[in-house]
Amino acid sequence: MNPFKGLSKNLFLKLLSLAFAILLWFFVVLEDKVEKEVPAEIKIKNVPHELILVKEPPKFVIVHVNGPRSILRNLERNPLKITLDLRDLGPGKHLLKLKARHLNLPAGLKVIKIEPSRVEVVLDRILQKTVQVEPGIYGSPPPGWKIVSIQVRPKKIKISGPRSVVSKLKRVRTQAVDINGATKDIRKKVPLKLPPLVKAEPEKVELYVRIVEHIVTREIKDLPLQVVGLKKGLKARVSPKKVNVVLQGPERLLGAFSDLEIRAFVEAQKLSLGKHWLKVKIDVPSGIKIIKIEPFRVRIQIFR
Repeated sequence: MNPFKGLSKNLFLKLLSLAFAILLWFFVVLEDKVEKEVPAEIKIKNVPHELILVKEPPKFVIVHVNGPRSILRNLERNPLKITLDLRDLGPGKHLLKLKARHLNLPAGLKVIKIEPSRVEVVLDRILQKTVQVEPGIYGSPPPGWKIVSIQVRPKKIKISGPRSVVSKLKRVRTQAVDINGATKDIRKKVPLKLPPLVKAEPEKVELYVRIVEHIVTREIKDLPLQVVGLKKGLKARVSPKKVNVVLQGPERLLGAFSDLEIRAFVEAQKLSLGKHWLKVKIDVPSGIKIIKIEPFRVRIQIFR
């Protein structure tokens, strides 16, 4: 077997490729070198699972590099990145020196300096605890309506985050819900207002605001008493001629300035001549409750 047989195949193409490689090497070596400032993005990896990154380094730093123009132009398509490995760090502040070996630097380029040359990171232990949830609302119902109760479910949740933050929290509040002008109950899922880096389980709670009409009591005095259903040709004399009535209902109907349509009467259609005692009846709008009528019964005399 001829050991040079494989080498002799396509010999011309192989020599041509070698020549191009040599020419390219001379081109890169002999090409003008320039210095340029380029941004480098900082990436973090391997944060210990029991720790949390409280203070991150800046997103970008400036790297002064020296090298051929052609390679520097390629950095626009392949930006520089600096990867910082936090695997061996513990809780606390750490000042990390940025070095060329942290960069994904293309061959042919040389790092002159990195600005800033050091960055600070802060790590803290992760703490979990259970805290109370407080409802948050703003605004108010319209006149005549009121809030009866405000509830959240669940009332307690688990939170986790940096020990320095979570250890100080005794309660968390929901995002504020607008109840301005509401005339019916509000029930909705709302997120929580949490400090940075703090997480909650669950992330949302149910907020329930019960809204009802404001019920008031109003006394109307000296309401004229009417006789209805009197047979033709008969007359009636009632005593007393006026009654007092106590009503209860929504403020919008019974407020001091409401235009209330109310009538007090007795029914005389079945009465014969003489004296009778009749129960006083009151006509009121729907939604109003009669609490008291005084007097409850009146005397009526039927005559011709």
